[in-house]
Amino acid sequence: MEILNPSPIHKGFRLQSVDELKGFAMVVVLLYHIGGVLKWDNWFHGEAGVDIFLIVSGFTLVLTSRELPALEFMKRRLLRIFPSYWAAVVFFVVMNDRFFGSGYSAATIVLHLLGVHGFSSGVYFSDINDSFWFISMILAMYLVFLVVRPRLADLSYIMGFGMLLTVAVCSAYIAAAHAGGLIQLAVRIPSFFIGLLAGQIWTSPRSTLGPSGILVAGLVAITYLGWSKGIITFYAVAALALTGAFLLAARYLAKAAEGRMLLAAFSFVGVYSYEIFLFHQPLMRDYNFYVFRVWIGIEPTNSELALGIVVSLLVTLLISVALHKAVSAMFSSLRRAPAARAA
Repeated sequence: MEILNPSPIHKGFRLQSVDELKGFAMVVVLLYHIGGVLKWDNWFHGEAGVDIFLIVSGFTLVLTSRELPALEFMKRRLLRIFPSYWAAVVFFVVMNDRFFGSGYSAATIVLHLLGVHGFSSGVYFSDINDSFWFISMILAMYLVFLVVRPRLADLSYIMGFGMLLTVAVCSAYIAAAHAGGLIQLAVRIPSFFIGLLAGQIWTSPRSTLGPSGILVAGLVAITYLGWSKGIITFYAVAALALTGAFLLAARYLAKAAEGRMLLAAFSFVGVYSYEIFLFHQPLMRDYNFYVFRVWIGIEPTNSELALGIVVSLLVTLLISVALHKAVSAMFSSLRRAPAARAA
């Protein structure tokens, strides 16, 4: 089957709607983590916001990087990921040692600086910051993108490859009895491939879909994973639903002044969402409790914790904006940003 798109999105442009969607995803993640601090019932499952980030990442890679030379692609991606991430690693290693006496081992620090802690022993998976596992995943997905991008137009290949990779990584974490890697990382791989598929369909004039050996193998493997291991990759479905709901709602929000203000707020958060993601959770949870229990000497109520969350999010935003601008200025000559384009 041939899928034709008579008016594909121009490649190499930054879409305003992408920043809005990233901001929405960040807000969803924040609500999830705030609920964890305040012990809300997790009926909303805001952890799916991470999968929205993965969908957006796959989509934007196709939009901006499918034809870049491999070395140029990795240079741009690593300059975007590592400087802010290394700053966050140093920040929390120093702060956690100062206030919690963490005393991280050299192995922990080295694995985190390299970004491979998510694929190592479970003891290293989230021992500096619960959110840092995402770095290992996104770095791995960059390598996956380089492997599959020559065949993006073959949707059957992309789907089959994505399912086989998901099953292989899930099986590896199951064999290692690594629950964190399985639940937080492995089952989220399909979200990235959904982003690749969306990017291909919306940015290319022609795609193909048909029966193929790799697609059938992927379907059999993903079925086996569900039936024999009880692992259902549902995060991708939830993220796709949330993404579609937001994009549909954005059409109506854009028609009113108040709605445009809300979209502008989402876009602002989206621009700094990566840095916010790196810093927010320990500040609004661990250090929030520390201030009340150690400095003030009380067991905080939910109202007091909520006040602490507001303060910690303001601190997170200040750090994120300053760090983002500093890194952008430092590496602007090496990492050229794509041109802006209205949604």
